[in-house]
Amino acid sequence: IGPKDLQNNSALVFRRDTLEKSSISLSIIAESVKDLLETIHADMLEKARAQYDAKRKLIIRWEDFVPALNDKCVCVIPWCNREECEDRIKERSANETMLGMPEDSKAPSMGAKSLCIPYDQTPYSPIQEGVTKCVQCNQDAKVYAMFGRSY
Repeated sequence: IGPKDLQNNSALVFRRDTLEKSSISLSIIAESVKDLLETIHADMLEKARAQYDAKRKLIIRWEDFVPALNDKCVCVIPWCNREECEDRIKERSANETMLGMPEDSKAPSMGAKSLCIPYDQTPYSPIQEGVTKCVQCNQDAKVYAMFGRSY
């Protein structure tokens, strides 16, 4: 708030998320700022969810796994939920990432690691015993799990 703002009984508000400027009356500044912060929160959450959803990919074939990782996606895969398979996913995805790539210090060199088993499995087709197979080892899948790289 500067001298001109005080003279006009207003304050200049600048949103860093949208780069918009607006003026608000000092007589209602408390309520206006509260409303504005709630709007900013909702807008930022919506943007983050959209980015997250755009980068979360359901992968059911190993051939699609490493390309999705290289595109900085989080891969949701049917998984057998075995530790040795998780280790193999990390090793195999690291090796395949580097195949045919020129030496580059910025290129991703680490393999995928398990991030979580989503509590809500309903967005994905139900796991069918004997039918749904783990993407990496082709054994019966037990759950859908998220795998990705840390950057």
